[in-house]
Amino acid sequence: MPAHVQASVLQRLIPMLVMLSIATAVPAVRPVPFSNAITDTINQPRSNDGKTAHHTPRYEFAYGVKDPITGDHKDRWEKRDGDRVQGVYMLEEADGTQRIVEYEADDVQGFRAIVTNVKLPKGTGQQQDPIAHSYSMLQATA
Repeated sequence: MPAHVQASVLQRLIPMLVMLSIATAVPAVRPVPFSNAITDTINQPRSNDGKTAHHTPRYEFAYGVKDPITGDHKDRWEKRDGDRVQGVYMLEEADGTQRIVEYEADDVQGFRAIVTNVKLPKGTGQQQDPIAHSYSMLQATA
């Protein structure tokens, strides 16, 4: 093997051998998850009889953004009841179409989505108001 090839091989091989020797010399340490019995006990939801209460996650949100400067226009709605999530989001693409994604997820069938692209009529992307807006699409409840 020519000397210049041998030197090139050694220049690449030596750092790898050093890293390998360091990796084998360091003992394997398993990370232990942090647990504090006091905070774990305090943070558990309790019912009146002292047993851990079961909570079903429930939420619903909806919002929209309309920014004439960047052309960003999107709407989103999502609702969760227990292990079932439903939602839809819509956004205007740069090519003049609107993408609509309707999705659903649960612990039986997993995540499912239906994606539809709709051609928007000419001029719908042009806004006269130069101020960006965000908005909520849900009615306030008392």
